[in-house]
Amino acid sequence: MLPRAVQDLEDVIDYLSQFYASTAIKQYDRIVSKIQELPHFPHKYEEYGAGHYRFSYRRMVVDDYLVFYVVLDDAIEIHRILHGKRDIRRYLD
Repeated sequence: MLPRAVQDLEDVIDYLSQFYASTAIKQYDRIVSKIQELPHFPHKYEEYGAGHYRFSYRRMVVDDYLVFYVVLDDAIEIHRILHGKRDIRRYLD
């Protein structure tokens, strides 16, 4: 996970913790669990905006959140974790 994605995840948890700590923990677990599955099926999720951004992102949906990642030759980089209602184009490189 790139530093920006780590911060995104922390922001999600901080926000949810204001309302229900147990919900924040469950959401964190769901997002991390799905990310941990990526090495097994890195191309499972659709490409997002190929050609519009600096990277060829893939988008994984986890509940109300979108995980944007890039598949490299020898690694998977998690770039952003954003709520689906945000203006996504504003946040991607």
